[in-house]
Amino acid sequence: MKNSYKKAGFNESVFRDYDIRGIYPSQINEDFFYLLGRAVAEYLNVDEIAVGHDTRLSSPTLFKALTEGIRERGVNVVNLGLISTEINYFASGHYGFPANIIVSASHNPPEYNGLKIVKKGVVPLHGSLGLPEIKKIALKNIFPVKKKRGEIRKKLVLSDWIKHLLSLIDLSSIKPLKIVIDAGNGMAGPTWEQLKEKLPVKIIPLYFDPDGRFPNHLPDPLNKNNLKDLQKKIRETSADLGFALDGDADRLFVVDNNGKPMSGTITCAMLAKHLLNKKGPSPVLYSVTCGRIVPETINKYRGQPVKTRVGHSFIKAEMKKWNAVFAGEHSGHFYFRDNYYADSSSVAGLFFLEYLSAQKKSLSVLRTDFETHYSSDEINFSVDDGKKIFHNLINAFPGSKVDKTDGVTVAFPQWWFNARASKTEPLIRVNVEADSLKLLDEKLDVITKTIESSGGSKKKAD
Repeated sequence: MKNSYKKAGFNESVFRDYDIRGIYPSQINEDFFYLLGRAVAEYLNVDEIAVGHDTRLSSPTLFKALTEGIRERGVNVVNLGLISTEINYFASGHYGFPANIIVSASHNPPEYNGLKIVKKGVVPLHGSLGLPEIKKIALKNIFPVKKKRGEIRKKLVLSDWIKHLLSLIDLSSIKPLKIVIDAGNGMAGPTWEQLKEKLPVKIIPLYFDPDGRFPNHLPDPLNKNNLKDLQKKIRETSADLGFALDGDADRLFVVDNNGKPMSGTITCAMLAKHLLNKKGPSPVLYSVTCGRIVPETINKYRGQPVKTRVGHSFIKAEMKKWNAVFAGEHSGHFYFRDNYYADSSSVAGLFFLEYLSAQKKSLSVLRTDFETHYSSDEINFSVDDGKKIFHNLINAFPGSKVDKTDGVTVAFPQWWFNARASKTEPLIRVNVEADSLKLLDEKLDVITKTIESSGGSKKKAD
């Protein structure tokens, strides 16, 4: 069968550290995805690849092109249909497919698309494993002729996914909480629509219908402008809490009963406490951008705190090495041993409901027990020479304890900061934490002036 795809234009910038992502159709298109399908199949060298896609308007045709390329190399395709990234990870772990791919661009605006790839056992391909080799194969664009095309079959996974989620929690322990959930017209809606009928809580849904135009707001909870509808609905309904979910449902953000967002650090500390109480002593991983309350909480509840680099590909591998019960990032990614060491907003949300049900305080009061330090939001600086800036930041604070696990972390007894290079943009991302607001402002001013005098410039928030 002769394919209808033309010779693809090739934009190397779409190969990121964690995935392949770009603007449709200027940076990626159907011709490029057909080529990618051939290259991925050639690199993986497996008999079968499971492929799903999100709700973006370009996803169905990109899915078709990608799977045509895979099948052209004689590899069978399992069509997982419309799914989220968390479901893709579940399908990889639960069914044991040789490889899984999801066509998605996470929380990016509608004009973006891309894909993420994991090998058997939810092992991600990334900038140091697999993606450079796939790029090289695609650039070469020379493929031996295959006599037989791969077949394609459908596999429905939502029912098994819901059973898996419910198996992780004790339904009898959950109180009849009232919760507002904003899925942002992303891929979390179908999961919570199913859970709505099975949980002993009242779920007030916002934007559960997947819609690749994202007509209400972008599914990016890190941007506080996208939380306004959720905050308003919490106050209107006197809800106990709210969840904001990103576009591909692998990140969770919690908003308290007063409509005030909680940081990923505080959510991470609460989940660490709950899982250590629930599962017993265990290593717990946390990324370098998490605040000190996280390792303090892990130690308090008989866990072993392990600091890691930022990024799902690295954290998944480290969790397996440590057999960690849980891992968390300040960015809202939460990972669970009982979920194949993968990140999931749904698993995080269910465990959080279990945790809050066991408390005698409202979330707005409970959070104050964890908010023992003052922290900045993540601040981005545009840079040309990151190494020079890291060097100057270290020299600006003599006598500090320096950790180069991910970028540089400069620490003193009463405050610390981390500066690390973005994997996707020419930026340095800075997080600062101190024991007092005055100290936080003072040190942030010195950090900002040091970066700006080294050629960096503060990027305005979106």
